[in-house]
Amino acid sequence: MKAQFQTREREDAGSRAAAAQPPIKQFGYTDRLGLNLAPIRFSSEEFEAGRTVYRDEEQYRALREAHQATHAFRYDARDAAIYDIPMAEGVAPLGTPVRIKTKDHLALLGKAANHALLDWLAPRRTILRRARPLQCWGNRKASLLSAAVRDQGLAETKGLDVLVRHSFDLRALGAPHQGAEPYLALMLDVSTSNELEIPVGELLRERFDPIGRYVCARADSGQDNVLARLETLGRVVGVDGGKLQLNDFTGEEFVDADSVTLEPRLENLDALIRHFYPRDAPKILEGLRKRRVPFSTANDKLAKIREVHGGVAGHLETIRIAGMAIEVGALLQRGSNLFPPLISTDRPGFLFGAQGRETGAFPDVGVKQHGPYKYMQHERNEPVIAIICESRFRGRIDQLARTLRDGVAEDAWQDAMRGRNKVPENPFRGGLIGKLRLSRVQFEFEEVTEPTPEAYREAILRLLARLPETPDLALVQIRADFKQLRNDRNPYFAAKAAFMTVGVPVQSVQAETADMQPSNLAYMANNLALAAYAKLGGSPFVISTRMPATHELVVGLGYTEVSEGRFGPKSRFVGITTVFQGDGRYLVWGQTREVEFENYADALLASLKTTIDTVRKDNNWQPRDRVRLVFHVYKPLKHVEIDAIKQLVQELLKGEHEVEFAFLDISRFHDFALFDPSQEGVNYYADRRRLLKGVGVPLRGICLQLDERSVLLQLTGAKEVKTSEQGLPRPLRLTLHSESDFRDLTYLARQVYSFSYLSWRSYFPAIEPVSITYSRLIANALGNLKSIPNWNSTFLTAGPLRSRMWFL
Repeated sequence: MKAQFQTREREDAGSRAAAAQPPIKQFGYTDRLGLNLAPIRFSSEEFEAGRTVYRDEEQYRALREAHQATHAFRYDARDAAIYDIPMAEGVAPLGTPVRIKTKDHLALLGKAANHALLDWLAPRRTILRRARPLQCWGNRKASLLSAAVRDQGLAETKGLDVLVRHSFDLRALGAPHQGAEPYLALMLDVSTSNELEIPVGELLRERFDPIGRYVCARADSGQDNVLARLETLGRVVGVDGGKLQLNDFTGEEFVDADSVTLEPRLENLDALIRHFYPRDAPKILEGLRKRRVPFSTANDKLAKIREVHGGVAGHLETIRIAGMAIEVGALLQRGSNLFPPLISTDRPGFLFGAQGRETGAFPDVGVKQHGPYKYMQHERNEPVIAIICESRFRGRIDQLARTLRDGVAEDAWQDAMRGRNKVPENPFRGGLIGKLRLSRVQFEFEEVTEPTPEAYREAILRLLARLPETPDLALVQIRADFKQLRNDRNPYFAAKAAFMTVGVPVQSVQAETADMQPSNLAYMANNLALAAYAKLGGSPFVISTRMPATHELVVGLGYTEVSEGRFGPKSRFVGITTVFQGDGRYLVWGQTREVEFENYADALLASLKTTIDTVRKDNNWQPRDRVRLVFHVYKPLKHVEIDAIKQLVQELLKGEHEVEFAFLDISRFHDFALFDPSQEGVNYYADRRRLLKGVGVPLRGICLQLDERSVLLQLTGAKEVKTSEQGLPRPLRLTLHSESDFRDLTYLARQVYSFSYLSWRSYFPAIEPVSITYSRLIANALGNLKSIPNWNSTFLTAGPLRSRMWFL
């Protein structure tokens, strides 16, 4: 162990030397690719701890609450025991003293390191959270809003500020390379946090109007040096003296104005700045914006993390945990023996053209050159498209419809690109007819005089009554502010339900987009036409893959939560998408009706039964063929759910096939971050100016294997970020469930990467696989439609929409 116990100075010197060399590029990766993780090493291979036999959660909770100031605790399921480490001088272990191996109890040592950090930070900083992750505010002398106010020669407002937020987490990570040992890692993050600690009563006396804003109060934390958690109480709808009347509330309808504050949301911060500094607010907000940027953009964020890392490492190396010295290494960078190994990824190939045999690497280019996949077999080659719009927008929606049909004229495109050194190709030349190879498009308009559900329903009834046949697709004009309406008062949902009831898929079009400049309209209409073509039953493109010997089905689970306001009744809905492989192509098959979360397991089993029965017949599965079921899920499945899935599949296949399962949790919500300081960024244009975006952001497709069951996959790279100030995009974290018997994580990660190119919502690659995206869209659409009168989702499972991409 001593051979591995290096000094941080030596490791940092090596990192500085590597950084001084030109980056080595290989397959899009560079030697400066790094993570927000710093390895922690201990000076001994074993240490002493206390061990207590675990009885129940109440015993464990009582033990922690009674001794949290002096001991670090962890429950270990491997031997059903509670282990503790004394964290104060002269304190003995609580349980029976035992000698245990360091490498086998890294999670316990992580708890102890967190305890040591908390003890150090609590007297110096405001603690926001004690653990997982430990969070605190930075030094108030570095407050961002106060500095922006002082720049204008003005006095700060007490209780109104933007502060730096530091985050620390201790993670035990598996061995990244074969034969290597697991290690403990310190994960760091730096961001900003709004502080709005002015009582609403004081704001009222300052003539600030809180109507329409949510208020909150601090709960009792019960912990010294820890800021109590904010609890949102409700939205202010009235003021009566010193009392606030709330709606959409939890608890009491009336609250004391002096005992609550505004939620620390960005819009409330902006409103208070404009209230207290009416003349200088624009300059202050611009100064604040500039000060926030270094905490979000990649290279600046990495520099801030390194600053924090230096201070934390210096402190931890002055203490002892279980009698052991600690060494905190440099942030992990490619070249370190602990840096996760890279999994290579490649863009999938695509198929296009009349016979489905033309190949290409880019969907948009392929459709332009060859037309959509098997377009000669498209059944709705001369579609009738119904358009519902408000009378006041009729002319502009008419223009938009023509653009959708015929494309953006080349002269308009060239005029919009005037002033650029290099003019990109017009992305939407030809429209639905020229680019997507439809023969004819007929539009049928019906106007409404007011934006109400009743008016939209009546317009749809009039249109359906006068048409000889049901239209193939409906375009429904909406407004951006429709999103603020309750579902049952939203004209869009009323129209969607009315059309889908008779088997017509719906595409929404915002009235505001009709006034777009041609440079933006071309890209918007290009994606709009793509989704419309798919809803008409066409296949714009498909992925071409090497056909494995195993029949493979990929089942995606996504969810959405629907509620009225913050505290109204909430319902969680689950959507299910199945993607199967046949003839070397991945195809989407089948959707479900809305499924409330509590019933999703039964719905999943029913969907699996129908899908397997149908796909087995269509693809002519033969006895003894191997079958693989891969599940892409938004949450880890429970063991009981996995057992039910396996039992159902085995009963369906009756022993005729060998079946293997992979259960893959796909998450965007984690604290891992990837950096590539050698990434110089990508040029883009905004307001006719050339700017640079994606500096320091790793390339799309970079994939790191954290351990034998988890990987990080970067799906938003330097080219995919929107602007120079978007911030550092997080990778997806893919975690393979321990009950999986198919364990080729490289294959599964590459499959997720390929599926991120399969969506027909846009020609651009997505930030998650289609298996998850489509499932969530299904859940969201059906969850919102559930509150619409007379809606019945059986129209989707038994009617003409069953095989249509109505949810795009």
